[in-house]
Amino acid sequence: MLIVGSFFLRGLNQGIDFSGGRNYVVQFDHPVKTHELQTKLAPLFNGAQVSVITIDDDTKVRISTNYKIDSDDENIDNEITDILYTGLKDEIGSMSKADFSTTNENIGIMSSQKVGPTVANDMRTDAVIAVLLSLVAMFLYILVRFRNVAFSLGALAAVAFTAFTIIGFYSLFWGVFPFAMEIDQSFIAAILTVIGYQINDTVVVFDRVRENVGLYPKQNFGTTINLSVNSTLGRTVMTSASTLLVLLCIFILGGDAIRSFTFAMIFGVIIGTLATMFVAAPVAYLTDSRKNKKAGK
Repeated sequence: MLIVGSFFLRGLNQGIDFSGGRNYVVQFDHPVKTHELQTKLAPLFNGAQVSVITIDDDTKVRISTNYKIDSDDENIDNEITDILYTGLKDEIGSMSKADFSTTNENIGIMSSQKVGPTVANDMRTDAVIAVLLSLVAMFLYILVRFRNVAFSLGALAAVAFTAFTIIGFYSLFWGVFPFAMEIDQSFIAAILTVIGYQINDTVVVFDRVRENVGLYPKQNFGTTINLSVNSTLGRTVMTSASTLLVLLCIFILGGDAIRSFTFAMIFGVIIGTLATMFVAAPVAYLTDSRKNKKAGK
């Protein structure tokens, strides 16, 4: 309920890819702190979204904002440049505005990019379609592999639970964590990666269920699923732990540009592992009426 309420009350922190806006890559001659820059710039953009992350190293940042993205005024780019120059004055020293806004200088704005509302809407629609198609594809894959719709429903329920839990978590906590929890293309890539990772775990469990059903055809189906989950538990936990170890290293040592992506992967691996055991298997048991009857249920 908390996550559902967050969708309606807070919504999602959509990145420039999905909301439209402008990206500016700014180079400094010394290391800077992104949260300090964001604190300085946010009031100057009059309530518009502002995101600042590092690129390559601590001396180069990407500043994103959707400030007046719906306006057709040709002077908006100059206005944003003026705001950036004013907000970053303490970091660039005595550099003139002309030098700051020239992309062929070693310091200042290195590049800029605009994503219009129409393009952003198309990308958002494509992202939703990609996630939905992946769910359908996973359903069909499990159905073809196991020839049992109950297993497909279990896998689909677990994958959908994982995906929407991650999205809900980002809706609930964006602005709380000290990094940009944006819903952008990299976030969608993380969601799709987690879906594939979880399906792999689910297939391992269901393979063991199918094997045990063949070995013990008269055994209660619930007992068979329970034994199958327990017998694959060590493999599932060790695989997830080794994956998390790598992701944690990337999260700690990587730059701000991939921190949100890595965090989504970490959270997704944890939720996906739990969903395999506590969502996929139970849903498969509850929906497999043929085997339940066979087991005398």
